[in-house]
Amino acid sequence: MADISDLIILHKKPHELTRDYALRCLEYNISNLHLKPGQFVSEQIICQKLGVSRTPVREAFSKLANEALLVIYPQIGTCVSLIDSRQVQEARFTRWIIEKAIIEIACQIRTEEDLVWLKENLEHQKNLLSCHDYEGFLELDNLFHQKFFEICKMELTRVLIQSLLVHFDRVRALYLIEMDFQRTIKEHESILEALQAQDKKKAVEAIDLHLTQVLTDMDVLSARFPQFFVS
Repeated sequence: MADISDLIILHKKPHELTRDYALRCLEYNISNLHLKPGQFVSEQIICQKLGVSRTPVREAFSKLANEALLVIYPQIGTCVSLIDSRQVQEARFTRWIIEKAIIEIACQIRTEEDLVWLKENLEHQKNLLSCHDYEGFLELDNLFHQKFFEICKMELTRVLIQSLLVHFDRVRALYLIEMDFQRTIKEHESILEALQAQDKKKAVEAIDLHLTQVLTDMDVLSARFPQFFVS
């Protein structure tokens, strides 16, 4: 069984169901590559690490298998799925369609308070440049985009596409580990400038560029790390 000593144990939220906690921990570790593509994982060891019973972990494994993030081999074991370019493209397409519509609405109704929050988030992103904290940066990146949904009061939409975002985030995490964060920061600055100016056309163009980069990144990364990708 592969070593999972890098597994990050998240804090359980108040009133969070154990099943949801186990799922959230596994999604986090898969998206941040603490559980690497192709790595075998054990229900029993995950239970021990999280301090939970077998049933919620089994339910989480089943859900992640249905979302093509885990592959269950009867009588053999369960492993993290390899990164499939088709699934990343589908995740990117879904996010691209939805976020272009979201950013147009956000341009119309964003408040000065929203802009202050986004500017502070962007400053926190810049603060991570020197230490190259890819995990913290990816979290800030996701919160930056999540804010658009909150501005539009469409948080449920964001929740509904979460499983797709994990496929997307694995490529993003691998990119951030290997490259610097400057390109992403510049793209976020362009989005924020368009929001501040309430320029819907420029905001959509900025989101379009930002969410298209992953396709080029994936080609480069799959050549560099073929063991992580479906051939």
